[in-house]
Parts: sequence; structure tokens; C-alpha cells
Amino acid sequence: MDERQAAEQLQTIRLLMERAALYRRALGPTLVGIGILGMAAGSAGAAGWGGRGARDCVLYWTGVAVLAVAWAGFRVRRQALGAAEPFWTPPTRRVLSAMTPPIAVAVVGTALRLLEGAPPRAETLSGAWMILYGLGLHAAGHFTLRGIRLLGWAFIAAGLISLGVGPWVGGPGIREAHLAMALTFGLGHLAAGAWLLLVERKRDQ
Repeated sequence: MDERQAAEQLQTIRLLMERAALYRRALGPTLVGIGILGMAAGSAGAAGWGGRGARDCVLYWTGVAVLAVAWAGFRVRRQALGAAEPFWTPPTRRVLSAMTPPIAVAVVGTALRLLEGAPPRAETLSGAWMILYGLGLHAAGHFTLRGIRLLGWAFIAAGLISLGVGPWVGGPGIREAHLAMALTFGLGHLAAGAWLLLVERKRDQ
């Protein structure tokens, strides 16, 4: 490693340390918003508003995911503007780079299933989504907060349980898939966001 590369790595580490508090402040409201969206979408889907078939369920949650990404981007952009900092910083690039592989697998895999003649199994895809999203959070947690890695492990465990328990109970239905998404992507994000906000409130006291 030459001096230039060493200096770049030291600068990245310094930026990560200086912005740890900013990440916590931005992540709290972001996760709460995503959690509320997930809970509302899961409840509406279980009530029948998410379509009747598996394909409708997958398209429904794909739309919810797009809304969640848009909300997260808006919150991060707003935080950057409020702190008078650039949006596309080296730490941001590292976080997105860490999350890209599993998220890309989820997006491409879902698209391929939708293009197939047979409708995708929403209950199977929901478990796979949980695992891949958890892997992305765990990877990103190495550049943000330790709690994000723990949240990633929680998603991975939930996905494995969903995929493992399904065959033993005859496979969950569409309604159960919506409820599972509400509990993980909804309640999981809501709990994590509330915890971060509580931590920040205690730090400010």
C-alpha cells in the first residue's frame, strides 16, 4: 500500500467517525418512516388491498419497496443539505457498494420470476427478500452502526424461519405473506428507528 492509498483510507475512517452521530440522526426518522409504510402496506395487503394472486402480491410489494427507497433517499438528501455536506461522499459510496450485491440479486431474481409463465410464489419470495435484505444491512453495518448489523441478522433469521417453517405447515398463503412482511419490514424497521431516536434523545440530555 502506497502513501496515497493509506492517506485515502485514513481520511475515510476519519469521515466515518465524524459522521457517526449524523448517521444515527438520519437513520432514526428514516427507519420509522419505512416501518410505518411497511406496517400500513402489510395490513392493507392482508385485508385484501394487495391483490388476490401471488403475482399481484409481488407487484404490490415491489411498489412499496420503490416508495421506501424514495423516502430513504429524500431523508438522506435532506440530512446532507441540512448539514451543508455533499450527498455523494466516500462513506455513502461504501455503504451503497456493500448493499448492492444482495439487493441486485433480489431485484433481478424477482424480475425473472415475474417474467416466467407460472406466477411466482409470494410466500417464498418474501422469505428470500428478508434474507437478501438482511445480508445487505449486515454488509452496510460495517460502515455505519453496529445496530444495523444486528437488524440485518434479524432479517436473515426471519427469512430462514419463513422458508423453513412453510413446508411443515403446508406453505403460508398470500395473507400470511403480507403479515410476515408487515412484521419484518414494518415492525422491524419501526422498532429499530424508535430505538435510534431514543438513543439520540438520551445523548442530547
